[in-house]
Amino acid sequence: MKQLKHFKIIEKTYLWFALSLIFMLIGLGLMGFRFINQQPILNFGIDFTGGTNILLKIDALSNEYTLAKSTNQSIGSINSNMIKKIRAILEKDGFNKSTIQITGDKEIVIRTTILTKEAREKLITALKGNLGNLEILESDTIGPSFGSELREKSLWILILIFAALMLYITWRFEFSFGMGALISLVHDAIAILCFASIFFIEIDTNFVAAILTILGYSINDTIVVFDRIRENFKENKKDNFITLVNISIYQTFSRTINTVVTVLLVLASLMIFGGTTIKSFIIVLFFGVVIGTYSSIFIAASSMVLFHNSALKQTAAKSVLSNTKKKKI
Repeated sequence: MKQLKHFKIIEKTYLWFALSLIFMLIGLGLMGFRFINQQPILNFGIDFTGGTNILLKIDALSNEYTLAKSTNQSIGSINSNMIKKIRAILEKDGFNKSTIQITGDKEIVIRTTILTKEAREKLITALKGNLGNLEILESDTIGPSFGSELREKSLWILILIFAALMLYITWRFEFSFGMGALISLVHDAIAILCFASIFFIEIDTNFVAAILTILGYSINDTIVVFDRIRENFKENKKDNFITLVNISIYQTFSRTINTVVTVLLVLASLMIFGGTTIKSFIIVLFFGVVIGTYSSIFIAASSMVLFHNSALKQTAAKSVLSNTKKKKI
């Protein structure tokens, strides 16, 4: 098989591991620093810490929608302006950690920290004073115990997905491939958490959804590389295994880059034009796609080769031991 002199991925395995480790140490170090200073190690949202949800119908928004039909103003710009107004009111009254969303029914959902009855009335009064007449359609509070339960369930979901994906890869390929895929997935999850730690991105159910999406994207990329490795190994069993893996990565490299560039262009468009409501979700997806692509090329295959070589050494050692025993007999 054709030799690639300048495309040596596996030979630089410890370089890829070191780059990932440095990034993770920064993120984990920040978590440790916050823990020592008795601060939240991550920016958990109200989904996990508990909070108050308020569903409103504001006349001013309905009026804006009516005027938009005659002025050709976009619904997106109307929603964006309304969210900015509400956010300014919330921040002025000290409700900084809040999320605001406008639904398809022209209703506004405000999620903020747990509010007492007095604080909720103060917030509604401030909104009425700045935006005019409004109607409270629903108001409920998520307690800290429910948030803790949701956080625990999210963790279990991730663990079960890790296990299921590893079993699938092991069944489809072999154990060393399964371990390579597992290390790659754990790498992606930790890297995303470290990214959230460094930039203090809010951790909520959307964040968990982003991680699951990224893991699916990453494992798909990894399977493409592993498939090519298996095909090349079947056709060229006498060739050096590391050379085969390098060639396999090279053969799938253009496909991987074309795919990731296409996905990133879509995410970049959503980041620019999608509004503030989904911005943090898209930022996490953007980084996750990049790190997932990186891990499928540099981490998964490199880890798989380490386990493959380790298995070969163990087999060789057992063979030598067995031959030695036979000679003694």
